Amino acid sequence: MPFLGTTLNTVGLLFLTHAVYSAHEHTATFTHAALPLDVTFELLVSIAMLSAGIVLSSPDLKPIQWSQWAAKIERGGRHGEGKWTREGEELLSEGDPYAFLGLDKGIGGKGEGRRGFWDVRGKRKEYAEWAREGAK
Repeated sequence: MPFLGTTLNTVGLLFLTHAVYSAHEHTATFTHAALPLDVTFELLVSIAMLSAGIVLSSPDLKPIQWSQWAAKIERGGRHGEGKWTREGEELLSEGDPYAFLGLDKGIGGKGEGRRGFWDVRGKRKEYAEWAREGAK
């Protein structure tokens, strides 16, 4: 299939180049005339050929296995790189592409959630506890 896809891409690209050149020449020659049907048809056929060629020459898709990926991340846990940010937070790595969001520390968790975001519910709770204690 890769050979057929490459062939379709090559022929489609040639047709597309010719259609674009024909459209340019037509608009340069005739200022207020619509594009001829043969140029429009050639353009549509070239786009269809390119689309089919791209699909046929692309590699097979791999199945998504989120449960295995998530289990691997949970078992491994986060570990530090030994580098620190200006705010004093340690950079964590492990292969989790969403680790920088800090979503595990959000609602119901520990900490303030994502860096740079203020936990309004947590601050209200802290203020309520402070007010109950008599503002000591």
